[in-house]
Amino acid sequence: MQILCYHCHKPYALNKAAIHAALDLATAENLSHYDAPCPHCRRVNRVSHKELLRAAPDWKPQAAERSTNE
Repeated sequence: MQILCYHCHKPYALNKAAIHAALDLATAENLSHYDAPCPHCRRVNRVSHKELLRAAPDWKPQAAERSTNE
C-alpha cells in the first residue's frame, strides 16, 4: 500500500504484514483509523480502516480466531 505523506509529500509503503497488524490493532481497539508514521519526517499520517481493508481484502480478524481456539 502506497501512502503519500501529508507533511513532507514523500511516498512510502506499508507491506502486507504491516497492514494486517494495523487492521488487527484498529479492530481490537475499535479505531476508525490507523496512525502510520512517515519514515522520512516521522510525522503521523491517518489511514482509514476502509483504506486498510481495501489494501488487504484477504484479512481476517485475529482476535476472533484466538477466542474460538481457546
